[in-house]
Amino acid sequence: MITDTIYEHLRDIQTAKVEPLISKATTIDPSDTVSSVINKIIKDNAYDVFYFDGKSTLSTNIRALLNAKNITQMNIDPFLYPIPHISPNDSVQKAADILTHYRIREVPIVQKNQIIGVVTAKRILEILSTKDNRWIKANLIYTQNPITISSEELLGNAKKIMTSKRLDHLPVVSQGKIKQVLTSAHILEYILPQERQGKKSFKGKTTHKLEFKIGNIGSTRIPQCTPNDDLNKIVDSMLKTDTTCCLVNLWENLQGIITYRDVLELLVSKLEAAIPLYVVGLPEDQTNINLISKKFENTLKKVQKVYSEIHEARVSIKQQRTGDKKEGKYEVTIIVTTSHHAPLIFSSVGFDLSEVLDELGQKLLRSLSKHTNRYDNKRSRKSIRKMRHPIF
Repeated sequence: MITDTIYEHLRDIQTAKVEPLISKATTIDPSDTVSSVINKIIKDNAYDVFYFDGKSTLSTNIRALLNAKNITQMNIDPFLYPIPHISPNDSVQKAADILTHYRIREVPIVQKNQIIGVVTAKRILEILSTKDNRWIKANLIYTQNPITISSEELLGNAKKIMTSKRLDHLPVVSQGKIKQVLTSAHILEYILPQERQGKKSFKGKTTHKLEFKIGNIGSTRIPQCTPNDDLNKIVDSMLKTDTTCCLVNLWENLQGIITYRDVLELLVSKLEAAIPLYVVGLPEDQTNINLISKKFENTLKKVQKVYSEIHEARVSIKQQRTGDKKEGKYEVTIIVTTSHHAPLIFSSVGFDLSEVLDELGQKLLRSLSKHTNRYDNKRSRKSIRKMRHPIF
């Protein structure tokens, strides 16, 4: 399978230590005001900021701060949330797991109870660009049918989409064509200048910035590619233009988008199983995590007996936390790709990770049993003129 081949091709990068990739971190204090943190982000050209409280690492980022109000008086503390950190001896793969799972661009590195730096998604892409990846095509990695927005829409609507859908890139449509890409950083920087100049700048202003139309706000220097362009060309164009996405077009029609996250997912952890199984977000504090993983592998084996044409399965586990409590519900999503229909996506939430995975395994088994029956009925017909094969 092509995913297995890619995984083996990138193994040297996956297993490499992150120490040579360390760069400066943007650190803050919970007592800092939101405005001062935003100023640090803009000054350092950063996306994520971090604070280490002696036990765990807290973080926030540009997208989260789009919801901030009263930025000159409000402290940053309510916007901080726990995030895993790594050590200099950890692997690039572990960094990629955290980057993709938490939808961030920088992973904090902690040593001797101090944040000594970060590993950025961009730095990992620079390492990827040194390999011969010309046989890996855009249609293997891009996100299909990305959400777009009209240039006539308000900035406030763009902000709502980004925060609710956890997106940082919105292609902007004007007169039927993509003219630019609006990012979370654009919105943050656009609504800030007057607030940073002081209270006097608000006098005489009757319309809030978020009530303005998008218009031509955004970047027009976004690289573009076709579904058949190779990974080297895509990554090189993103690095050269210092952008975090690439648009995928076919005959001037937008087919998809490639972001840092799409590329880094090529490096995420894979468990050895009969079906290629990629798991992100396994909690390290679970004493029976190996048993839970093995249990889900066995579920996949049962599924394969019912439906043999599964390409791969991806599991994303996120623990919901409230305040300072370590305990919380597990939010689990399973994505299964097969030969004959679009990816199957199942999600569930619960306090017991093992029970949640059991529930999702049963949903998967029932769903694929139905698909198998439908497929068998189609095969019994005298002629099948067309079959739909989605691009993964």
